[in-house]
Order: sequence, then structure tokens, then C-alpha cells
Amino acid sequence: KAIRRQRQMCIRDSYNMGLDELITSIQPDTTFKAGRAWRGVWTRDVSYSAILSLAHLEPTATKVSLMKKICPTGRIIQDNGSGGSWPISSDRMIWALAAYEYYKVTGDREWIKFIYPIIAKSIDDDVKTLKTESGLVRGETSFIDWRNQSYPQWMETVDIYKSESLSTSVIYFQALNIQAEIARELGKGKDEIMYRRYAEKIKEAINKYLWIEDKGYYAMYRYGRSSMINNPKVETLGESLAILFDVASPDQAKRITESNPTTPFGVGVFFPQIKYIKPYHNNALWPFVASYWAWANAKVGNENGTLQAIGSVLRPAALFATNKENFCLDNGDVATELNSSEQLWSIAGNIAITHRILFGINFEIGGIRFTPFVPKALSDIRTLRNFKYRNYVLNITVEGYGNKIKSFTINGKDSEPFIPDNING
Repeated sequence: KAIRRQRQMCIRDSYNMGLDELITSIQPDTTFKAGRAWRGVWTRDVSYSAILSLAHLEPTATKVSLMKKICPTGRIIQDNGSGGSWPISSDRMIWALAAYEYYKVTGDREWIKFIYPIIAKSIDDDVKTLKTESGLVRGETSFIDWRNQSYPQWMETVDIYKSESLSTSVIYFQALNIQAEIARELGKGKDEIMYRRYAEKIKEAINKYLWIEDKGYYAMYRYGRSSMINNPKVETLGESLAILFDVASPDQAKRITESNPTTPFGVGVFFPQIKYIKPYHNNALWPFVASYWAWANAKVGNENGTLQAIGSVLRPAALFATNKENFCLDNGDVATELNSSEQLWSIAGNIAITHRILFGINFEIGGIRFTPFVPKALSDIRTLRNFKYRNYVLNITVEGYGNKIKSFTINGKDSEPFIPDNING
């Protein structure tokens, strides 16, 4: 009982600390700063954070931040990366996923009318510049934007541009599916078909060219000058997104969660590491990546993987009393090449452990569906109070453990695990 109480307190206190730091992350212009050391708004930081938890916790700041990342010509702004920015760094389409998450939370139809041409123009530019014969997408691995940390020393920026990464391709696959959904809702049938076909080609290419059968996971990227070969590293964010967005089959998803090498402090950004390179992306754990990894493990039903991933997020938050950006994979310390307290996507990942996994909150068009997963070691009675959504406020209680719902009640009445968006109070 004492151990269970300590676990419960750690989860609760880390979660509340995340809420406190989230408030301080909103700047006077209602945008999110990326961290205490990073005052600007970054496309990938705010987008990954919005998907995890910020779109439903702070929808106004999410919307304002996303609008900040639209250029005057009506296209998504690419963050910095190797070689400066786009098209070598090419993960800007994560913005589309975040923008659609905001729509699912708010139901704001004017918003999807606004974002549709922005996403369309960005896709059109990328098709001309990033599309490959294989069907994959060119450019740097998403968020791993410091070339010496993850790419061989001989590779020049042109080689990184020509490479075809897992994470960026999966992001593009999901962005196309989202654009197809928006096209359907706006009555653009031909566009919907076009975007879905393109998405399916990317999915087929990912499974044809990047899946490594004997390892049980996807390759981090393909590269080469005269011919393309796989870099057989495993890259945790890309693997997680492949599971969450159903690029991986159920069997593949299960194998990925069982095959990604781990350490006592959690899974690395990628594996294996590069010798003599100080930790940052290399030889490091990033809590936001670990949060997506926890979410993916929960979807698969891997209890040990989910529990360890949750621990890898909560341990450093509790130990350092702030949501740091990254940690040394060898010893869990914060002495990496660069770091920051109050890091936005670490905050969002911390909160997502509670919302997305332990309470299983998932936003759909038309309401909230609940799919909680509580590892047995974390079995307890938990209540989340004053959770605001549309025109009502929820007090949610989850009791027990596992990933199958025995009973679900709304105001004491039996119901399916879904709350529609058209009720009040």
C-alpha cells in the first residue's frame, strides 16, 4: 500500500507540475514558447505538443501558435535544420496533424476551411521537391535536426536531403489522410481520392523499403548516392508514429514494442548510439519521444513497455522538479550538449501520460472516446476533475487496471465509452 501510494503521488505531483509549467509557457501574445531557454514558437515543438495534450488543454494558445507558423504566402513554415531549413529539413507537415487535432477538440468548421488551402499549398510544393521514386519522402529525420548527432560524418547536406526517413514519411502519410478527411467534410470528393491514394503509396513504400523483418522494426532512413540502402538504426519517434497512425500492422506494432532496445532509463532517441558524440539526440532520452512511445505501447497492449516508458518520463520530472528537454541515456543526468527547463513538449508529454494513457482520452469528430490503459503496478482509483471540453465539464474516475473496460457510466447510467460533443453542463 505504501509503494502504491508513493507511485500515485509521483504521478499526481508530476502531472500538477506539468500544469503549472504549462501556464508559464504561454507568452503575452498568447503563443507557446518552446522552453525557458527557447522563447520563440517552433513548428515541430508546438505541433507535437498540441497533439499530445495542448490542443485540448489550451486551445486558444494552440490556435494562435499554429497561426504564427504560417508564412505570408500561405504555407507552413519549416523549422531550422541541417542546411538551414526546407527542403533538407522537411517535417513541417506535422503542423497539419496539430491543426486537425485542434479541430477535433473545438469543432470549429471555419478553422478547417482556413487550414485546407494552407496544407494544400504546402503539399504541392513538397510533391515537386520531396517526392521520390520509391514513394517515400526526402529529408531529415523529424526533429533530429543536428546532423553530427545522428548522421555519418561523411554525409553532406545534399545527402541528408536525398535520404528518405521513417518519421518524416509517416508524418506525411498522416497529413495526407487528414487533408483527405478535411476534403470530405468540405465536399471536395476528387481531392479526397487524390490525397488518400498518395497516402496509401507512402504507406506501401514504408512497409516495402523500411521494414526490417529480422530485427522487428523499421529502419531509421534510407540513404546513398548511386543506390539507396537502409540505415538499420531504430528511431523511437518514427516507430511510435507508425504504430499510432496504423502504418504498422498489429503484428508489426507488437514486434516493434518488443524489439526496440532499452536501457534502465528508457529508450533512446535512436539505437545504436554514435561513439564520441556528446549526448543530445545521440545517447539521449527525450521525454516527449518517450511519451509517444508510451502511447504506442499502450495502444498495442504491451504492459511492460508502457510502464517503463511512463517511468522514463516521470522519473526525471520528479527528480529535477521541472520538465527538462533531454537526458543522458547512460546515467539519466541533464548534462547534455543543450538543455532547457520548462520544455514545452516535455510538459505536454508529461500531461499526456495521464490524459492519453491512464484516462484514455481520445478526441474524435463528434466526441471523446475513452480507451484507458493502466498497468497493474499502477492500479488505483484516480479522478480527473474539471476537465473542460466544448460546453461541458467532466469529472472522470478510473478504477482498476488493464486495457479492457468492464463498465462505463455517465452520471450513473450505463453507456458505451464515448461522450458526444453536443451536451451541456
